[in-house]
Amino acid sequence: MKNLILILLILCLTGISYSQEVINSNNFKQKIAKDIVAIEFWASWNAQNEFKELIKLKQCNVYRVDIVLDMDLQMDYNVEAIPTIIIFDNGVEKERFGANIMFQLDADKKTIQNSIDTLLLNKFQ
Repeated sequence: MKNLILILLILCLTGISYSQEVINSNNFKQKIAKDIVAIEFWASWNAQNEFKELIKLKQCNVYRVDIVLDMDLQMDYNVEAIPTIIIFDNGVEKERFGANIMFQLDADKKTIQNSIDTLLLNKFQ
């Protein structure tokens, strides 16, 4: 019984560490205000096309916005297709990666990470 509880605890903690924080209009400005941030605008009905590698991006904070629950942010940031990844640096939009006609992100992890790395390197020049 002790082993079963231990295994369940490990699985729960692992799930928490890999989960992605979904933000909304109440905390959006606060979350993007500092440093480099990657935001994925997505919808739960299109979960099969979400950018699954979002959490693997390095040197930035990553969040999701569910446009079904927060249409104001979708309109404020002119998100026309999902998923859309927007990279912010200290609250300013620096780069945007949009979806194609099949609602699939045209960019891959390497392309998005390169954008983040470039922003980071520019801070030191």
